[in-house]
Amino acid sequence: MEILQNLGALPIYFLMFLILYFFMIRPQVKQTKSHNELITNLKKGDKIIMRDGLCGKIIDFIGENKILLESSNSTKIIMLKTYVARLDK
Repeated sequence: MEILQNLGALPIYFLMFLILYFFMIRPQVKQTKSHNELITNLKKGDKIIMRDGLCGKIIDFIGENKILLESSNSTKIIMLKTYVARLDK
């Protein structure tokens, strides 16, 4: 019991870090990893939804980080790959 008294508030700080890690840090790392995997696996013809809600089909890749997107009425837009939210089904 004397050992716990010598540690003071250290166990509480450790417990708070574990809670912070499992509820905030770990889910964010998993989400970032899956988003990066999505971006690297994009190909021409994929139907995607952007973060701002814009839907379209990938026509071409411009450089390393941009895509040419065709929206409705054959509207063509250049967007950054990082703004892709998910694939449309």
